[in-house]
Amino acid sequence: MQIRLSSNIRKNNYKWIVTILSGFFIFLVLFVYRAYHIDKIPAITGHSMFVRSLSHAFITSLSFYLVEFHLSPWLTIDKKVKPFVTALMATFIGLNLSFLAFNYFYQWTELYWTSYWPFLYEYPLIIAFPVTLSILIDHFLSHFHNSPSSLIVIVSSNQKQRFQISIENLLYIKSADNYIEIFYLSNQQVNMHLMRKNLKDIEDEFGLNQSLIRCHRSYIINSNNIDHVDRLNNKVEVYIAGEVISVSKKYVGSLAEKFPKLFATH
Repeated sequence: MQIRLSSNIRKNNYKWIVTILSGFFIFLVLFVYRAYHIDKIPAITGHSMFVRSLSHAFITSLSFYLVEFHLSPWLTIDKKVKPFVTALMATFIGLNLSFLAFNYFYQWTELYWTSYWPFLYEYPLIIAFPVTLSILIDHFLSHFHNSPSSLIVIVSSNQKQRFQISIENLLYIKSADNYIEIFYLSNQQVNMHLMRKNLKDIEDEFGLNQSLIRCHRSYIINSNNIDHVDRLNNKVEVYIAGEVISVSKKYVGSLAEKFPKLFATH
């Protein structure tokens, strides 16, 4: 049995916000504010203004969804620049699909450059607002989640090393003899920090943090960053950022408390 988890929702804040807001704002501009005389020029196909507005809104949201969730992961560019690049890509796709939809409603009588030209500047002008708003909302949420209460500080056994990280970026901690390997996300890349400390000390220090779960004698995982869990008979494995981590029978109970549906008997 396999269960996929929605623990990465916070990472996708911007993607969902811009996907929803972009379509909503297109609908608002067309249907509520009657932009571009959409209410005064009936569609040749007979579709109502509501249907046409909703169609353009759906096309816009779909364009952003495809770019943000399916094309964006393949782009290896700076995290700060990425929202602007993906927004440009989604906008270009959306304006072309909207132009085709517009022509469909008017039975392809407007398939000319003179009709296409307004889409090239009017559509991006409309989209600029929800994209900017989405970035600001995501920035606010990120600031909220990265508040001091969400930070954990790990100090080495000899007190000479200090490692600070937000709980949402921590993936898992692996034992390596007298050291621990701390795996975390930085700029959407998996990094590792080596520190002299044992896993038992981590468990004692951060035992009250419900996100951190001991699942193996060599691993403590951040349950918020589990991609999915595999359960086959008595064998349980968790997947985090491409790493497959076995769950010892001793610690299955901790995971069962966190994800009861996975361990429910049918």
